[in-house]
Amino acid sequence: MRDETKIALVVLNWNRSDLTISFLHNILEVEDTDKLLTILVDNGSEASEKQKLLESVKSIGKFAVLGENDINTYRRSDDGIKNILLLLDQNYGYSKGNNFGLKLAFRLGYKYAVISNNDVILEIPVVDQLLQCIEMSENAAVIGPKILGIHNEQQGPYERLTLYHYFFYPVFFPLSWPVDKIRRVVMHGEYSETKGCGRIKYPYRVMGSFMLVDLEVMEKMGWFDENTFLYAEEPILAEKLLKHGYRMAYTDSVYVRHMHGSSTSKMKRKVTTSIALESELYYLKKYRNYGKVRLFLAKVGFLYKNMVLLSIRDWLSALVEYIRY
Repeated sequence: MRDETKIALVVLNWNRSDLTISFLHNILEVEDTDKLLTILVDNGSEASEKQKLLESVKSIGKFAVLGENDINTYRRSDDGIKNILLLLDQNYGYSKGNNFGLKLAFRLGYKYAVISNNDVILEIPVVDQLLQCIEMSENAAVIGPKILGIHNEQQGPYERLTLYHYFFYPVFFPLSWPVDKIRRVVMHGEYSETKGCGRIKYPYRVMGSFMLVDLEVMEKMGWFDENTFLYAEEPILAEKLLKHGYRMAYTDSVYVRHMHGSSTSKMKRKVTTSIALESELYYLKKYRNYGKVRLFLAKVGFLYKNMVLLSIRDWLSALVEYIRY
């Protein structure tokens, strides 16, 4: 029988040991860690970063250190070890890296797991509330909290994107901007009031930087699709959930802060843009049945947004900062 009160916390690390340890200390200060099994997955970091991680986790608590070959044989004992450091042989990306941790938690008897980036900051307890909310939700196998940036800008939740979002909105920007603002007000979505759990909404997808998942459902639908290295994980997961009769939920009763981009800051924009485009096109082709014409238009819109519009935005931001100071 699976334990519905204790939750696994799965955190990926790739060459950001300092950021990861800071996050784990944050969890230790804010959450009730007696209910949490921390599974820290090192996604093939450099030897120096891996060594730093091995030394730093001693300040967090007792960790069982496992390699890839130990996953299927590991058994928890009563020796006081509450956490696991899983050292992977290479960088498998978000989906496969998280799958290692999630599958291990499932094999150890956990029903729920929180997936978190290491660039998230908790200011209030969140995990117990998410557990309460998902159990009050209707057919939800994933739930996310409100996610705020460092300047209080909200990140997600998101609707199901169409060709309008992929092509027409970026290509005809800024003409499309006021139209989209009006559309968002009209189609803001409905919340259902839930006693003790604030407002619950059922968007297409929540942010993958911090979310609680039902491991039994994840196992049932085949976990994350490992054909993407980075990006598009949430919409792919949303489609897989819908196919199996489940959905994502969102609650505004708790929040976390996300320093967006910190976990991938060592990767150049050109590299991340290329990876994101490949993942997006894979998602649209396999899960949304886009044909050649729509895939081409989506690609044009994606590149125009990321190579032109974002460059203009960055240039204007730099200009404003220059004038200000």
